[in-house]
Amino acid sequence: MLKALLLILILALGLIVGPMWSGNPGSVLILAGPYSIEMSLVVATLIVVAALLLLWTLQAIFRKLSSGKQVTLGWFYKRKQRKAEEQMAQAMHHWLAKNYREAATQAERAAPSLKQPQHGYLLAASAWQALGNQNELKRVLGLAYDVANDDLNVRLLQLEQMTDSTLALKTARQLLQDHPKHGGVLRATAEAYYKHQHFESLRQLLPQIQDRDIVPGARLAEFTRASYRALYQSAGSASERLLSFWKDTPKKLRRAPAVRMAYLDVLTQRGLGAIASKVATRGLELNVFTASDLLQFEMREWRQTEALREQVEKQIKRHPDHPNWFVLLGVLAMQESDYGLAERALQKAISMKPSQLAYRLLGDAYIAGGQKETALQAYRQAANLR
Repeated sequence: MLKALLLILILALGLIVGPMWSGNPGSVLILAGPYSIEMSLVVATLIVVAALLLLWTLQAIFRKLSSGKQVTLGWFYKRKQRKAEEQMAQAMHHWLAKNYREAATQAERAAPSLKQPQHGYLLAASAWQALGNQNELKRVLGLAYDVANDDLNVRLLQLEQMTDSTLALKTARQLLQDHPKHGGVLRATAEAYYKHQHFESLRQLLPQIQDRDIVPGARLAEFTRASYRALYQSAGSASERLLSFWKDTPKKLRRAPAVRMAYLDVLTQRGLGAIASKVATRGLELNVFTASDLLQFEMREWRQTEALREQVEKQIKRHPDHPNWFVLLGVLAMQESDYGLAERALQKAISMKPSQLAYRLLGDAYIAGGQKETALQAYRQAANLR
């Protein structure tokens, strides 16, 4: 604009100064219908220059006003965004204070003015989830999805809330396809597979979860036990086929506590107590199992437990201060109808650490030995520890 103005001024000066130097200022005649206007060339030039300057001034004023309007709108927008961020901070404070209803309200109110509105809606969804309000949760998740169809956090939260097993499986597989190495995706899909009992898919996912160390050890063990239990259950009722499934399991996995416990689950369910006893014995020999692991099983149907009891006695020598080994010895002693040994083992466990299980089993041992009054006292002690 400045260059154009300088050019106009130079041309105007040329038109004015040139004729004046030549001694002939010249004239301009303007005819408009019956009217005519005559003026010198200098005056005409000055009028043209004045008109151009006026036009340039009006244009400059218009641009200034337009720019001011944009600045004003930008200021209002930033102010609104700043207030939304303050509301989000308040919502987060309420969420941490477990005031979930207020957190949901503040977060949803702030969401539309945030740079990423889905974050506000996701916080509101999390608050409604904590309150157990499924209707509000689905509504707010819908709002989040509307403003961010490709937002990964929204997709993961939607997967978590899905109740349709087939849709959850399809969604989880799509997420894995889109983000095969994302830790959050691996964790969320594993939880979805477990929740909807897609155990074959969960079993295939286990190596990635284990390598990435993205879930707590106890949760990984739960996933592993459930998925391999489903695998062994698929063998049906034929013990030969179940044994074949077990032998086809890699040796390294057979030494994993969760996998061996899954096999014991199925053996116990199928009434294959003698095989279960052998598998548990081998687990103790390999230091795969602890007493707490084996106490999870209903061993009353197990058979041929002599070798297992011998292994437990060896473990007691190694861990004389661990009460659960004595509890396990008491269980096995009752299996062999050695109620005196069962009483001594359980009394020893109680002397180290009283527990409801130990007292209840001691009561069972007293009943089996014909000591009804003493058994009643043991059962009362068990009830008092609830």
